[in-house]
Amino acid sequence: MWEEKALSSHATQVAVPVRQAREWWPWWLLLPGCFASWTKYVEEYDSIRVARCDARCGDNHPDECMENCLSSNYTKPGYCPESAFMSPFEAVCLIACDSDSRCPDLTKCCSHDCGVTCMHPVGLDNITDLPPIPQNLQIRQQKSNLIHLTWRNIGQVYPNLSVNNDVRYLVEERHLLGPRYLESRLSSWTVRHVSTKPHATLRGRLKTGHWYQFRVAAINGNGSKGYSQPSRPFKTKEPRNPKEPQNLTLSGARLVGGKLRINLRWIKPTSDVPITFYKVFWSRRIHSPTNDSVLVFHRTVRKDKTCYELKNLEPKCQYFLQVQAVALYGGRRLASRKASKVFNATDYMAFADVGRRSRRCERYQGGLHVRKMICHCGDVKVRLVWPMNQDAKMYNVSWKEESCSSIYDDTFETKKKLLWKAIQTPHYDLRHLKQDCTYTVNVKNLYNTNKIDEHGTSIEFFATGCQQDRDEKRWKYSSNKGAQCKKKSSKGKKYSSIDDNDNSD
Repeated sequence: MWEEKALSSHATQVAVPVRQAREWWPWWLLLPGCFASWTKYVEEYDSIRVARCDARCGDNHPDECMENCLSSNYTKPGYCPESAFMSPFEAVCLIACDSDSRCPDLTKCCSHDCGVTCMHPVGLDNITDLPPIPQNLQIRQQKSNLIHLTWRNIGQVYPNLSVNNDVRYLVEERHLLGPRYLESRLSSWTVRHVSTKPHATLRGRLKTGHWYQFRVAAINGNGSKGYSQPSRPFKTKEPRNPKEPQNLTLSGARLVGGKLRINLRWIKPTSDVPITFYKVFWSRRIHSPTNDSVLVFHRTVRKDKTCYELKNLEPKCQYFLQVQAVALYGGRRLASRKASKVFNATDYMAFADVGRRSRRCERYQGGLHVRKMICHCGDVKVRLVWPMNQDAKMYNVSWKEESCSSIYDDTFETKKKLLWKAIQTPHYDLRHLKQDCTYTVNVKNLYNTNKIDEHGTSIEFFATGCQQDRDEKRWKYSSNKGAQCKKKSSKGKKYSSIDDNDNSD
């Protein structure tokens, strides 16, 4: 999980310590048992600061020593640069810190003509009580998913140096998914390993089809001089095609206007690279006096969905259903084998979800989606949510019943009306919806200039959640006047309504 988070993070290293610590917090999972106590500190402090205090307190340090070390203000080694050598970011007119301990990594809190900011120090090369920067970082790939890192041992270069004891090595990596190495697209540096030895072995943590690059910092109780030069970038083996989607299942079958609808679900397959989208195919054989033919339909389903609602199926036909996973790797398209299932529509009642709540495939469009659907006073209540538009003064929400099961058709008039409501919040609750009915919703932005979106964003959903049998529903909508939950007689005043004569039954 933390590797994926690092891939999507492009934040600069010069940031507030808390933000940087949050990006790095899972690296404690890679540490040996003696470093497990770091878990309580890395959420608040950056890794170099924690490593410095760990080296000062020793391997068997008490919690009190670490807490006192981390919370104390200390002066970092080095000197603040002169104004002529400041970068534009460092010379910004801002009060960003009040002491060195408020700056991440090696940076110091420095005053200049326009403000106080965190700057990279100068003069670190001349300080003798800091461990030298690791040199000659070498990578040896022993197996397809195992590498061994080595760097020059401080003790071999400086055998009489007093800083050789209690040195911590932080191994950081950055990576890129793709067939070509592009430095501009590499992820931010992330701590990958912590060691007290001048070498590290990384097992089973390298993703297929990625470029990797490493660097190492040596830290003792006084601090650090910084990171080594990045290693040469190297690439793991080529990715394979994704596995085929698993466990194709059908549910939620129902008739709408004489046509059949049913939900097709599957389980996300394993893949060396992230899946980009799915392809859903459904086909049926058409018989004619001269010859037979096959009618094939297909749709693309986005990567975070593992469900698709098939519509307008013929109730007396047999269908061949297929799902395929597709991953894009550079300019290559990696497609899985198609998982398949035969569906006989004449037996659709076997997939009708009778006696339990049906899980529908929600449709997302432009961020508009169903957040919650519950049974409220015998009716269905739905909460709709959509992204806030900063330029919009209000939102126009309109909804309409599209179709219902026949249980309502013989109890009251089914003429459909378009209801609407103007609201200021990016969410709205639809109440008094009928069980087992399909609704469409449209949301339009209303602007200060009396301008309105021409089309808006629309979705369709199936109202469910109140499991009552046919007789109970008929009784409720005909003579249930004394029920505990009563509908307001002024319901017509609550919403504005427009007769939709063109689409009414």
